[in-house]
Amino acid sequence: MQTSNQDLKQTDFSPKVSVLVPVYNGDRYLKECLESICGQDYPDLEILIADDQSTDGSFALAQSFAARDSRIRLWRNDQNLGLAANFNCCLRAAQGKYVKFVLQDDKLISPQAVRKMAAVLERDADVSLVAAASYILDEDSHTLEKRSHFKPGTSSGEQVIIRCLEQPANLIGEPSVVMFRRAAPDVVFDEGYRQLLDLDYWFQLLELGCFGYLEEPLAGFRKHERQQTALNKVGSDRGDEGLRLLARWYPRPWLQSKASRRLLFAQAYTLRNATDPRAGQLVAQLRGRLGGAWYACFWLQRKLFRPFQKFGQKLRSQLLRSKTPQPLSQSR
Repeated sequence: MQTSNQDLKQTDFSPKVSVLVPVYNGDRYLKECLESICGQDYPDLEILIADDQSTDGSFALAQSFAARDSRIRLWRNDQNLGLAANFNCCLRAAQGKYVKFVLQDDKLISPQAVRKMAAVLERDADVSLVAAASYILDEDSHTLEKRSHFKPGTSSGEQVIIRCLEQPANLIGEPSVVMFRRAAPDVVFDEGYRQLLDLDYWFQLLELGCFGYLEEPLAGFRKHERQQTALNKVGSDRGDEGLRLLARWYPRPWLQSKASRRLLFAQAYTLRNATDPRAGQLVAQLRGRLGGAWYACFWLQRKLFRPFQKFGQKLRSQLLRSKTPQPLSQSR
């Protein structure tokens, strides 16, 4: 089914899950991505593909899938919206109770991925966001790394936010590795971000409920030079994005009352080189609350143990690649 961004009519079909695929010049991996979605064993879903004025073969490829799968709603934006705005366009068109993004370079590893993630949301009405372990893939779909940062089960949403700020990192994962309960219309991707828009959105959801986690890898996130994440880093200062994120979230009373010493140090250390002049004031506030002795303690700990952590990560990646010499295929 094809439509335009000006005519996103609601259909008679009311799916339980909306799978959203924002696309821009992604024809290299889009076929693999869409095959992994169409091959899901969960019957109650719709697939929305929003092409953001691609100049390659992405739209034609998406048309070929839409022609043979009635669950697909496909449209081409009237103008290029950009990444975050296209995400929001997809959200507005979604009809499902639960929402799952799969980005054009990524894929679902298991045909049970949608079913298993939806089951977590069905079992526990308090869960607003569910994530799963994932694989990092290279350009040829070889596995580079397995990522799993949480214990299986349900956790406090606020505690997960704190843990992400303690690293600081998106431990939850990219849009392709999560599913979430559709939230109020004012919960949207902040179009001011280039890199951290997904983490900010996860925080909005986690402030509304709990976090569910599955330890089985259900999605693959691809790393390559031409992906949007890599392109976003050109001319972008992640420190400034981190400042934007912290300036939005740290003033919340619940976060200030629960902020750990590790969070205070991690954010102060990360923002120390941010170019935005507002960073200096925030760093001073964080360091003042932490105290000079604790800052020095955490600084020394980082200098001593960081090389060993990096070595361990590299070793684990090498061991995983040695176990999976062939391109990763979907399990049946």
